[in-house]
Amino acid sequence: MKWLLRFFLWATVLAAPCWLLADAYHHALAAATLAALRIPAPATAIPPPDIPASHVLGVFAAMCLASARASWPRRVSAALLGVAGLVLIEWATGVVAVAWAMHDVQGPAGPSFLERLTDNVTALPAWIGAPVLWLALLGDAELPTQRKRRGAGAHPGGGPPRAEAHRPRAADR
Repeated sequence: MKWLLRFFLWATVLAAPCWLLADAYHHALAAATLAALRIPAPATAIPPPDIPASHVLGVFAAMCLASARASWPRRVSAALLGVAGLVLIEWATGVVAVAWAMHDVQGPAGPSFLERLTDNVTALPAWIGAPVLWLALLGDAELPTQRKRRGAGAHPGGGPPRAEAHRPRAADR
């Protein structure tokens, strides 16, 4: 519960800078996407997404900064590495989305199914990118594991060791 409160605090602090950077960041991603696909169009040709990409970066940074079990240097390096990773993921998602939009998607299931599929696939990174990267970079320090809950000499199953059935050997009979 304390992590969630720290997360809300950091997310609130980071919301304003992310909002201020939203347009510039979107235009930079759009320009990089169009350049990668060699499309001679202005960055304004790509409409902004429902969830501004800069807010995804802010949520990820808030998750890293809210972490308490990892050291500050590890949190900061995870935030920097993760933000760079999210930028690459968002750029790649944009490239895929524009390429799909340019491609004629007519198939046996009909255009409505393929449109929904491409919309859902390209929206997925915005929803799961931050938590997945946070888990990959800081999850081992932040999430409790069986190993950390057990004492040093505890039984691998988590409880007391089971008594093994003693079978007399042929020599003992």
